[in-house]
Amino acid sequence: PKRAGAPVKARAAKAAKVAEVVPRTPVDALLDALARQAPADIDTLRPALPQALSAKAEERHSFQQMVLDTLKKLIADASGSHAAAVHAAEAAVMEHGALEAEAAAKLEAAQQEEGATKKRELDAAGALAAAEADKQSADAALNAAKEVLTAAESAARAKEEEARAAEDVVGDGWVVIKEGALAGKDWRARDKHIKKVVALLGEAAAPASLCAAAPATLKERPETRGPFAKATVDHTEQALHNHVAALLAAKDAALAAIESKEARGVVAAQSAVEEASSRLGAAQDASISAQNAWVDAGARVSEFKSEKLAQKREEIAAQLEAAKAAEGNFRA
Repeated sequence: PKRAGAPVKARAAKAAKVAEVVPRTPVDALLDALARQAPADIDTLRPALPQALSAKAEERHSFQQMVLDTLKKLIADASGSHAAAVHAAEAAVMEHGALEAEAAAKLEAAQQEEGATKKRELDAAGALAAAEADKQSADAALNAAKEVLTAAESAARAKEEEARAAEDVVGDGWVVIKEGALAGKDWRARDKHIKKVVALLGEAAAPASLCAAAPATLKERPETRGPFAKATVDHTEQALHNHVAALLAAKDAALAAIESKEARGVVAAQSAVEEASSRLGAAQDASISAQNAWVDAGARVSEFKSEKLAQKREEIAAQLEAAKAAEGNFRA
């Protein structure tokens, strides 16, 4: 059997490297402060500055002098920025003081204006509600006028279809049976035409005696019809033509009535809807304008109230103190 090998000694863990802490100098603090003004320049300037500062003035080459000039410019710019911030904060404090001096008078005027704009807003809201009601009424009237027009048009179409059907009966079908154009073997077709003629006579409110005599008369050959039969055919034809003429006249009258009444009613209702829509749009615009004016007036009242101004005064004072502190820290 193989001999067991000697146990392998575990390697000792390497000690963790301790990052060397470089002590910070006043120059580092200055660069950190300047980095808030020009971070890109400071990142480039930082590694070059120690050599430039340590070199004697008479031994500095042009790049080192440029490094120092850049630093001076950055310091001057930062000093100017801090001074400008302090000046702006002081100006803001003075401006706010003037605003507070005027606030009492302005607050009273703003409150009066708010009351007036609120009244105008309520009036505009009432006018808007009335305009909406008028628009709804106009829409309902238009829908009713359209329904009346639709019904009238349907009735006119029915009259037109009735007149067309009567014309079909009085047309070729009537000529065929009047003149006996069909052969004897086509008696079924002849009887069908006769049936339609008799039905149309009934619709025409022809005398019952004519309706009774017409079928037998029309079945006779024209050459065999006697005087009474011929008179029956003439009366039948006259009754049919009179009925067709009456149907066409009724159709034309219905169409004329639609044009003069129902169609004009729809046009008038549509015009009323357009006028109501225009008034509604104007009322909506007026209501929105009045609401905005009221909101603006309320905002001015809030702005002029003492607690708002006091809070703003504290904020501006804090900004001034912060600007002075930042300037003092930078100069230190």
